[in-house]
Amino acid sequence: MRVRRLVLGAAALVPALWLAALLTGTAAAVPDQWNCAFYLASQGYSGKLVDIGCASGAQGDEVLCLGTLRIAGVPEGLVEEACRRAAEA
Repeated sequence: MRVRRLVLGAAALVPALWLAALLTGTAAAVPDQWNCAFYLASQGYSGKLVDIGCASGAQGDEVLCLGTLRIAGVPEGLVEEACRRAAEA
């Protein structure tokens, strides 16, 4: 059941990230955002706050990335790795 939830959560990211990139003009940041989001999804964390945190990290706002992922309940070690992945060029 957990795997199914993980797959559904990851599948829900596709249109959300595409729409966010389309509306904000941040298509160049999407691969980094995906790297962060899929890393967290593989660890069992997904949702709107994770999407927002990863998008913030991909746009260069490390403070917002770290804070949003902490609020989402992601453990500190995973937060730091996810934001590092989001910031990768």
